[in-house]
Order: sequence, then structure tokens, then C-alpha cells
Amino acid sequence: MEITNFTDALSVLLEVEKPWVLTKIDLHPKNKVIDVFIDFKKGSVFSCMHCDELCSVHDSSFRRIRHLDVFEFQCYLNIRMPRIKCKEHGIKTIRSTKLFRDGSHYTFLLENKIMRLCAQMSMSAISKEINESDCNLWRVFKYYTSKGIDEAINLETTSRIAVDETATKRGHNYVTIFTDMDSGDVILVEEGRKKDVFKKLYGWLFDKGGHPQKIELFSMDMSKSYKAGRRENFPNSEDIYDRFHIKKMLNEAVNKVRSKEVKEMDTLKRTKYIWLKNESKLKADEKEKLNEFINEESCLTAQAYKLKLAFDQIWKIQKYAIVPYLNQWINTVQKTNLEPLKDFVKAIENNYEGIMLSFKTGITNAIAEGINSVVQLARSRARGFKNLENFKAMVYFLGNKEINAIHSF
Repeated sequence: MEITNFTDALSVLLEVEKPWVLTKIDLHPKNKVIDVFIDFKKGSVFSCMHCDELCSVHDSSFRRIRHLDVFEFQCYLNIRMPRIKCKEHGIKTIRSTKLFRDGSHYTFLLENKIMRLCAQMSMSAISKEINESDCNLWRVFKYYTSKGIDEAINLETTSRIAVDETATKRGHNYVTIFTDMDSGDVILVEEGRKKDVFKKLYGWLFDKGGHPQKIELFSMDMSKSYKAGRRENFPNSEDIYDRFHIKKMLNEAVNKVRSKEVKEMDTLKRTKYIWLKNESKLKADEKEKLNEFINEESCLTAQAYKLKLAFDQIWKIQKYAIVPYLNQWINTVQKTNLEPLKDFVKAIENNYEGIMLSFKTGITNAIAEGINSVVQLARSRARGFKNLENFKAMVYFLGNKEINAIHSF
């Protein structure tokens, strides 16, 4: 196809078809703006959106829509939009074309670009990149995210759910994230971290084709509110307490021993992370320092660390050996003077069934933790989210493959 002028070329690129016609292009080099004018031919008829009857034009007005940049010039489509006169429904406005949707300031192609950038950049950065108000960009983002939530989430086969929490910014506005452990997709984001979030999930399952009776287990931390919410709303399901949270509790217990002992043992200062890191990740000098402490029999922190290493072996042994091994480990702790570890033992006893399932099944919250890390990266890029609804929409977008793809066309 040979095209001899820019107007014809742009008509082809924009796929301008009858009854529409590209009438002129105004170039504003000083402002780096291109205004493209699209009109309809005299005598054109348009379908009524209610009855599909072809109707004549009553009157019209121009709409100015931002398009993708052309040669680094901001491109605006000035489209004459008709009002039609339908015999049955009266005067009605044609509100959209194949180029843009009703209510938007942007063409579909520019909206597609905005959504793709949302996976890589903060909204303020996108605003600077394309020179548009972040309020308008959030409207686009939330439109497609809401559309994705409505159309893409189907919980008919959901039976195993991971539960995690995160915040819009450090220490502010927590939300609870429910993730389908089999698909790896976020299925619900609810404000707060109290037991009521499970009640919301209960109703959401019905709304999205699932059923509470089909839920077999929840992988989560040992939060009292989460446990109460699960018991009240999903009594036939099981709790599995995530390995990460169990080990985190034990690490905190070891650090409490160190924090107390450091007051009497100066050499323990600035050694916090030596005791918390996996041994394989320690540097040579850190390993040497650790071994010095371990060889010091009177060092209570070293005793706690040895017990921590022994506890970690539970995930590696055969299922039949787990119970006697754990009982032996508990007996050993009870014979020590390490009160923080004894408190950890109490936590095990109070959450025994869920912790045992964690040992025996090997199920973890890795999927939810992975999504949380991606969300935290987005939070860091944005330096926190002031608007909770924007944050919830971002969690859905980053944590659900189907929602993330809903803007593609």
C-alpha cells in the first residue's frame, strides 16, 4: 500500500472507517501537540444503542481524546460525536467509538500503555512520563481493575487459601490478602486484619461461584483474630500455620535471649543477625565468630541457637518421626533456663494441630509471601499509598494474572 500524504497515513494507522473520515491535522510545534480532527460524512446514520434502529443525526459536538504520542508530539483526536433522533427512544448521544470508551479521556491504546506501565512504575512516575494527571490515571487503572474483579475471579474450584497481611505504608491501614493456593491468584483483598475479614470471604465465595463448604484449609499465621474468624466461618476447614511464621517466632525467641544476655556479655553486641541468618549465608568472619560463641558453654544465646538448629531439622525428617522428635525437643527446652524458648513451646502447644500439619504436609505460605513482596516493591516505588482503595486495586492487579491481563485487546 503506497500512501502519499500524512493525513492518509494517519487514517490507516487509526483505522478510521466509514462513516468516519479524518478531515484535517493541526500541528503546534511550540507546544509539541498534534490535533487530529475526525468527522462523519453528511447524511450518515447511526444505530440506537437501545434498539439498534438506524437513526439520523440530530446534532453533534466534538470530544477531545488523548492518543499515543506521534513522533514525541502529544496527539489528540478531536472526534465529532453525534446525537441521534430515535423514533422510539428520543434523542440519544453516541458516547463511544472503537477508538475510546465512554467516560474516558484516552484512547484504548493509550489506556493499554498506562496499564502496562502500572506493572513497572509508580503512578506519579507514569504521570511525569506521559504528562497526565495521576488522578486521571488512577481512574483508568481502577476501571480496568474493577472490570477484572467482576469478570475474571471465579472461585468454583477454590479449596485451599493462603492468608497474609500487608500495609499501605509502614504501620498504616492494614489489609488482609486471600490467595488461591492452587492458582496462585489473589481472590480477595479486605481492609483490616480482624476476624471479620473471614466473614467477608464467606460471602465473597458465594458471589464468585464458590462455596464455603469446599474450603479445606487455610495457610496463615497464628493471629488470634484470624484463628477466630476461620473457626466461626469455616468450621470444617483446617488451619496450617506457615513455616515462615513459625521460624520467625523462634528467631524472635532466640533474639530475646541475646538481648537479655548482652547486658552481661559485651561481645554479643552487634551480633543479632549472626544468630538469625541461615548458616549457609554467613560470611567467613561471621562463621568464625559464631563458632567462638558456640564453644563457650556458658553462653545462653549459643544454647538457644543450638536448639533453633535442632528445631529446623523437623522439616527434614520422616513423618512418623516428627511427633517423638518434637516431644524430645520440647523436653530439652523445658530443662533449660531459656524463658523465651519456653514461651515458644507454649505457642506450639496452643497451636499444636496447625503446626503439626505444617510439619507433615510441607505446605507453606510461599505464594502469599511472594505476592506480598511484589506489593511491597510497588509500595516502596510509590512511597506508600494514601488512598486505601487505590492500594487494594494495586494488590489485585499485581496478584492476579487474569486481572492483570484484562486491559489487553
